[in-house]
Amino acid sequence: MTIQHLLYIPTIFLLGLVFGTMINERAKGKMSNAIIDSNAPFCYQTSGKRLLQTFSIFLIVFVITHMFPIPFGSKVVSQLLGGHEIFDKRPVFSSTEVYERINLFSRAGVVAYKRFTYTIDVLFPASFFAFLWTFASFVSERRKISKPVRNILIGFPFFWFASDLIENAVIFKILDALPNQSEFLGNYLGLITTLKFGLLAFSIFMPLLMMLFARKNADSV
Repeated sequence: MTIQHLLYIPTIFLLGLVFGTMINERAKGKMSNAIIDSNAPFCYQTSGKRLLQTFSIFLIVFVITHMFPIPFGSKVVSQLLGGHEIFDKRPVFSSTEVYERINLFSRAGVVAYKRFTYTIDVLFPASFFAFLWTFASFVSERRKISKPVRNILIGFPFFWFASDLIENAVIFKILDALPNQSEFLGNYLGLITTLKFGLLAFSIFMPLLMMLFARKNADSV
Protein backbone atom coordinates (compact mmCIF):
# COMPACT_ATOMS: atom_id res chain seq x y z
CA MET A 1 0.00 0.00 0.00
CA THR A 2 1.40 3.41 -1.00
CA ILE A 3 1.46 6.66 0.98
CA GLN A 4 -1.41 7.91 -1.17
CA HIS A 5 -3.70 5.05 -0.21
CA LEU A 6 -2.80 5.44 3.47
CA LEU A 7 -4.34 8.92 3.24
CA TYR A 8 -7.02 8.76 0.55
CA ILE A 9 -8.83 5.56 1.54
CA PRO A 10 -9.18 6.38 5.28
CA THR A 11 -10.26 9.88 4.23
CA ILE A 12 -13.25 8.51 2.32
CA PHE A 13 -14.35 6.36 5.27
CA LEU A 14 -13.81 9.13 7.83
CA LEU A 15 -15.73 11.63 5.73
CA GLY A 16 -18.55 9.11 5.46
CA LEU A 17 -18.61 9.11 9.25
CA VAL A 18 -18.69 12.91 9.32
CA PHE A 19 -21.55 13.10 6.82
CA GLY A 20 -23.44 10.47 8.81
CA THR A 21 -22.94 12.49 11.99
CA MET A 22 -24.15 15.68 10.31
CA ILE A 23 -27.27 13.99 8.90
CA ASN A 24 -27.99 12.39 12.27
CA GLU A 25 -27.75 15.79 13.98
CA ARG A 26 -30.18 17.21 11.46
CA ALA A 27 -32.63 14.39 12.09
CA LYS A 28 -32.54 15.13 15.83
CA GLY A 29 -33.11 18.84 15.27
CA LYS A 30 -29.63 19.84 16.42
CA MET A 31 -28.52 21.39 13.15
CA SER A 32 -30.47 24.20 11.55
CA ASN A 33 -28.88 23.86 8.10
CA ALA A 34 -30.29 20.86 6.27
CA ILE A 35 -27.60 18.78 4.57
CA ILE A 36 -30.00 16.99 2.24
CA ASP A 37 -32.90 19.41 1.66
CA SER A 38 -31.72 21.83 -1.02
CA ASN A 39 -34.69 24.14 -0.34
CA ALA A 40 -33.73 24.75 3.27
CA PRO A 41 -32.37 28.21 4.11
CA PHE A 42 -28.65 28.37 4.86
CA CYS A 43 -27.07 30.65 7.44
CA TYR A 44 -23.58 30.11 6.12
CA GLN A 45 -21.62 30.95 3.00
CA THR A 46 -20.59 27.31 2.59
CA SER A 47 -23.66 25.09 2.47
CA GLY A 48 -23.90 21.37 3.10
CA LYS A 49 -25.06 20.97 -0.48
CA ARG A 50 -21.85 22.52 -1.80
CA LEU A 51 -19.80 20.28 0.47
CA LEU A 52 -21.56 17.18 -0.82
CA GLN A 53 -21.11 18.33 -4.42
CA THR A 54 -17.36 18.85 -4.10
CA PHE A 55 -16.98 15.55 -2.24
CA SER A 56 -18.92 13.74 -4.98
CA ILE A 57 -16.70 15.26 -7.68
CA PHE A 58 -13.56 14.29 -5.77
CA LEU A 59 -14.84 10.73 -5.27
CA ILE A 60 -15.73 10.32 -8.96
CA VAL A 61 -12.34 11.65 -10.08
CA PHE A 62 -10.58 9.43 -7.53
CA VAL A 63 -12.32 6.28 -8.79
CA ILE A 64 -11.72 7.11 -12.46
CA THR A 65 -8.05 8.08 -12.07
CA HIS A 66 -7.04 5.37 -9.55
CA MET A 67 -9.17 2.37 -10.48
CA PHE A 68 -9.12 2.44 -14.28
CA PRO A 69 -6.27 2.44 -16.84
CA ILE A 70 -7.22 5.77 -18.41
CA PRO A 71 -4.87 7.58 -20.84
CA PHE A 72 -2.11 9.43 -18.97
CA GLY A 73 -3.34 7.90 -15.68
CA SER A 74 -0.96 6.49 -13.06
CA LYS A 75 -1.78 2.86 -13.93
CA VAL A 76 -0.91 3.36 -17.59
CA VAL A 77 2.20 5.35 -16.73
CA SER A 78 3.41 2.63 -14.35
CA GLN A 79 2.84 0.02 -17.05
CA LEU A 80 4.85 2.05 -19.57
CA LEU A 81 7.56 2.49 -16.94
CA GLY A 82 7.90 -1.28 -16.81
CA GLY A 83 5.98 -1.67 -13.58
CA HIS A 84 8.12 0.83 -11.67
CA GLU A 85 6.27 3.23 -9.38
CA ILE A 86 6.07 6.97 -9.98
CA PHE A 87 7.98 9.11 -7.50
CA ASP A 88 5.10 10.26 -5.30
CA LYS A 89 4.06 6.65 -4.70
CA ARG A 90 7.57 5.51 -3.81
CA PRO A 91 9.61 8.61 -2.94
CA VAL A 92 13.40 8.55 -2.86
CA PHE A 93 15.64 11.01 -1.10
CA SER A 94 18.82 11.42 -3.08
CA SER A 95 19.75 12.37 -6.60
CA THR A 96 21.53 9.04 -7.03
CA GLU A 97 18.36 7.09 -6.20
CA VAL A 98 16.25 9.32 -8.46
CA TYR A 99 18.41 8.73 -11.51
CA GLU A 100 18.90 5.04 -10.73
CA ARG A 101 15.14 4.64 -10.98
CA ILE A 102 14.90 6.80 -14.09
CA ASN A 103 17.51 4.60 -15.78
CA LEU A 104 15.02 1.74 -15.42
CA PHE A 105 12.31 3.69 -17.27
CA SER A 106 11.59 3.11 -20.94
CA ARG A 107 11.61 6.06 -23.34
CA ALA A 108 7.84 5.70 -23.84
CA GLY A 109 7.42 5.65 -20.07
CA VAL A 110 9.36 8.89 -19.65
CA VAL A 111 7.22 10.61 -22.30
CA ALA A 112 4.01 9.36 -20.64
CA TYR A 113 5.26 10.38 -17.19
CA LYS A 114 5.96 13.92 -18.37
CA ARG A 115 2.43 14.20 -19.77
CA PHE A 116 1.05 12.78 -16.54
CA THR A 117 2.60 15.63 -14.53
CA TYR A 118 0.49 18.27 -16.31
CA THR A 119 -2.70 16.29 -17.03
CA ILE A 120 -4.15 13.68 -14.64
CA ASP A 121 -1.71 14.58 -11.86
CA VAL A 122 -3.17 18.08 -11.89
CA LEU A 123 -6.82 17.14 -12.41
CA PHE A 124 -7.07 14.83 -9.40
CA PRO A 125 -5.30 17.16 -6.93
CA ALA A 126 -7.47 20.04 -8.19
CA SER A 127 -10.66 18.09 -7.42
CA PHE A 128 -9.28 17.13 -4.01
CA PHE A 129 -8.24 20.72 -3.31
CA ALA A 130 -11.74 21.99 -4.13
CA PHE A 131 -13.22 19.56 -1.63
CA LEU A 132 -10.63 20.16 1.11
CA TRP A 133 -11.01 23.94 0.88
CA THR A 134 -14.82 23.66 0.94
CA PHE A 135 -14.67 21.29 3.90
CA ALA A 136 -12.31 23.60 5.83
CA SER A 137 -14.61 26.57 5.14
CA PHE A 138 -17.66 24.53 6.14
CA VAL A 139 -16.12 23.52 9.46
CA SER A 140 -14.67 26.96 10.24
CA GLU A 141 -18.15 28.50 9.94
CA ARG A 142 -19.76 25.98 12.28
CA ARG A 143 -17.23 25.50 15.07
CA LYS A 144 -16.01 27.83 17.79
CA ILE A 145 -12.39 28.37 16.78
CA SER A 146 -10.14 31.41 16.91
CA LYS A 147 -9.41 33.49 13.83
CA PRO A 148 -5.74 32.36 13.60
CA VAL A 149 -6.80 28.71 13.77
CA ARG A 150 -9.49 29.38 11.16
CA ASN A 151 -6.93 30.96 8.84
CA ILE A 152 -4.60 27.97 9.28
CA LEU A 153 -7.47 25.56 8.68
CA ILE A 154 -8.43 27.23 5.41
CA GLY A 155 -4.82 27.87 4.37
CA PHE A 156 -3.53 24.28 4.56
CA PRO A 157 -5.32 23.10 1.38
CA PHE A 158 -3.72 25.97 -0.57
CA PHE A 159 -0.24 25.09 0.71
CA TRP A 160 -0.79 21.40 -0.05
CA PHE A 161 -2.00 22.08 -3.60
CA ALA A 162 0.93 24.45 -4.22
CA SER A 163 3.41 21.81 -2.99
CA ASP A 164 1.81 19.22 -5.28
CA LEU A 165 2.22 21.51 -8.30
CA ILE A 166 5.83 22.22 -7.32
CA GLU A 167 6.51 18.48 -7.10
CA ASN A 168 5.01 17.99 -10.57
CA ALA A 169 7.13 20.79 -11.97
CA VAL A 170 10.30 19.33 -10.45
CA ILE A 171 9.56 15.86 -11.84
CA PHE A 172 8.82 17.30 -15.28
CA LYS A 173 12.03 19.34 -15.22
CA ILE A 174 14.11 16.30 -14.21
CA LEU A 175 12.61 14.14 -16.96
CA ASP A 176 12.65 16.84 -19.62
CA ALA A 177 16.35 17.58 -19.02
CA LEU A 178 17.45 13.99 -19.68
CA PRO A 179 20.10 12.83 -20.35
CA ASN A 180 21.39 15.79 -18.34
CA GLN A 181 21.06 15.44 -14.58
CA SER A 182 20.19 17.95 -11.89
CA GLU A 183 21.75 17.02 -8.58
CA PHE A 184 19.91 19.85 -6.83
CA LEU A 185 16.40 18.85 -7.97
CA GLY A 186 17.12 15.17 -7.49
CA ASN A 187 18.28 15.65 -3.91
CA TYR A 188 15.18 17.68 -2.95
CA LEU A 189 12.46 15.71 -4.77
CA GLY A 190 11.87 13.29 -1.88
CA LEU A 191 11.74 16.17 0.61
CA ILE A 192 9.13 17.98 -1.50
CA THR A 193 7.06 14.79 -1.69
CA THR A 194 7.26 14.30 2.08
CA LEU A 195 6.26 17.92 2.69
CA LYS A 196 3.35 17.49 0.28
CA PHE A 197 1.97 14.49 2.12
CA GLY A 198 2.47 16.18 5.49
CA LEU A 199 0.44 19.18 4.34
CA LEU A 200 -2.18 16.84 2.91
CA ALA A 201 -2.49 14.99 6.23
CA PHE A 202 -3.05 18.28 8.06
CA SER A 203 -5.53 19.41 5.41
CA ILE A 204 -7.55 16.22 5.92
CA PHE A 205 -7.41 15.59 9.64
CA MET A 206 -7.52 19.11 11.10
CA PRO A 207 -11.06 19.88 9.85
CA LEU A 208 -12.15 16.30 10.59
CA LEU A 209 -11.08 16.63 14.22
CA MET A 210 -12.59 20.11 14.49
CA MET A 211 -15.87 18.86 13.05
CA LEU A 212 -16.06 15.88 15.38
CA PHE A 213 -14.80 17.38 18.63
CA ALA A 214 -14.87 21.21 18.64
CA ARG A 215 -17.82 23.09 20.13
CA LYS A 216 -20.52 24.28 17.76
CA ASN A 217 -21.32 27.90 17.03
CA ALA A 218 -24.58 29.08 18.52
CA ASP A 219 -26.06 29.52 15.03
CA SER A 220 -25.55 25.85 14.19
CA VAL A 221 -27.58 24.36 17.01
